[in-house]
Amino acid sequence: MKNNTIDFFLVGAARCGTTTLYNYLNNSNDVFLPRVKEPNFFSEVDSPKTEDFKPPVPGIKYHAKIINDVNVYNELYTEASNTQLKGDTSPSYIWDTNVAKRIFKHNPKAKLIISLRHPVDRAYSHYIMNYYTGVENASSFEEALDAPKNLVWGSCNQYLEMGRYYNQVKAYYDVFPKEQIKVLIYEEWTKNLESEIKELFNFLGLMAEDSVFRTPVDSNKIEPLKKKALLNVLRQNKIKALIKNVISQERIDALKSSFFGDNSKKIEKINPELRQELSLKFKEDIRQLSELTGVDFREKWQ
Repeated sequence: MKNNTIDFFLVGAARCGTTTLYNYLNNSNDVFLPRVKEPNFFSEVDSPKTEDFKPPVPGIKYHAKIINDVNVYNELYTEASNTQLKGDTSPSYIWDTNVAKRIFKHNPKAKLIISLRHPVDRAYSHYIMNYYTGVENASSFEEALDAPKNLVWGSCNQYLEMGRYYNQVKAYYDVFPKEQIKVLIYEEWTKNLESEIKELFNFLGLMAEDSVFRTPVDSNKIEPLKKKALLNVLRQNKIKALIKNVISQERIDALKSSFFGDNSKKIEKINPELRQELSLKFKEDIRQLSELTGVDFREKWQ
């Protein structure tokens, strides 16, 4: 099979709006993104979910897979036209600091997009996501921070560690010209969506058509669970495999509403005092990041 050359990579970070950016980019006729939002092909990651390693079924959308076979990876892009820019949007690419060199070897002219969020807010959002998806048992953020570290990407609880962006971002600046790297600030682009998305398209050498903004865009929104204990039982690999053998994927998707979206619950915000205390731990990392990128994150992240 002919190898694909990927033109741009949205490399993360996790919980920094990559799903929203994926969907806006995917609204453009000039961009081709695979139905697997996160292929994770260039990173060395693991997952507790056995289905993450199964090849994607053509025509089905997936949030994430772990694809190790180049032929399976290339198959994701068979529908791309010669005029479209091909992209890969895997947040693990910034977490695994060896990826930058692999991407450079694949395409030294590739453009890199990095979305960064205040590291404490990112950490808390990551904890909340893990808690409501059943991979985190700690009932408080403080308890989760003190728990033994899990390094498996699909259930990783390195909440603070993943927000130490300097070394992660530096890996890309070490091998790519800075003109090929676009750093997005989550707090800014989410507030000034249209202008920031247009600037992102401009970075890729494209125009953002009106249709990019007319088409509804989903984000990877966290929803409180209605039946967490039961859902955790059903999430066990053996039980999931049994369910998928007797129930169609469409029916499974419909049943998800029975477990998620409890409007009677609100997701608690992080304690302001704890946020301030944890922010001090990132002071030096943010200083180095600011000098590296030329963006004053010390001013932007208060």
